[in-house]
Amino acid sequence: MYFNAHCHLELSALGGRIPRGLSFPHWLESLVRTKRETTQDEIQEGIKRAINRMVDTGTSALADINSADIASGPLRTAVGDGILQVHLYHEILKFEEDKANEAVSEAMAKQHRDSQGVDMVEGLSPHSPYTTTGTLLRSAAKVATERHQWLCIHAAEIPEEREMLLHGRGALRDFLSPFLDPNWKPPGMGPIQWLDACGCLGPRTLLVHCNDINEEDVNLIRDRGASVVVCPGSHIWFGRDAFPLARLIAEGIPVYLGTDSLASNDDLDMGREIQLACELSPGVEEDTIRHLADFTRFRDFVPAP
Repeated sequence: MYFNAHCHLELSALGGRIPRGLSFPHWLESLVRTKRETTQDEIQEGIKRAINRMVDTGTSALADINSADIASGPLRTAVGDGILQVHLYHEILKFEEDKANEAVSEAMAKQHRDSQGVDMVEGLSPHSPYTTTGTLLRSAAKVATERHQWLCIHAAEIPEEREMLLHGRGALRDFLSPFLDPNWKPPGMGPIQWLDACGCLGPRTLLVHCNDINEEDVNLIRDRGASVVVCPGSHIWFGRDAFPLARLIAEGIPVYLGTDSLASNDDLDMGREIQLACELSPGVEEDTIRHLADFTRFRDFVPAP
């Protein structure tokens, strides 16, 4: 049985509808447009199919990103039926500094609603260093610390992310220009350093992807006790080069496997993710990789009694 440490069930209905070969900014553009064109009924059906697919292929625990608050209902049902254990992260995405605290409060209100009457672990997910603000990141980190919750953050996924945060330029910056606060300025540091400066790196931080990391990044992640989830199928879907798994394991950083979403993967089968991770990391023992997706590792995220 498997633990899928990162998925976006709300994007399941987009499977096969976004072309391969797009740059990341153009993929984001296509994602936003396609999601807008998808009906609520289609999204609901996609979520149900995705849950069934994961259960049928041996997934018994998962961590999902709750963005539009659509997947929480089917997940509550799956937990109540005893077919899944769930860690539900409430996503926070806001570009305006003056709305940052409000956005965190809204995420906490969603948590309160979704946690009623069901045994489901919950956390916060400031989406990424480039779709949030310093105020938002600091606020989310403070709340998570006070509540002993985990933070899940997409970080260091692509070189354009570093270029935007360091220098305020590049393809990702150009794509996000219409959404950024008029007073936005780059923090002048890479994504991992920026998260650390905002108090977001710690033993209850789960960083997603970490494809574009240097030695300073690896040292910070290790020294702060943060964890990383890598998504082999999504990595291959985008045709990326460096896969960080062996490097992270060598440094003793806790690593998990996830599928990401069907908008950037061909399947949600964790057995397939293990196989792909083995192909991407031939120097890592297969048993080691299998352990990264073992369902018992879900316990790492369950608060102590």
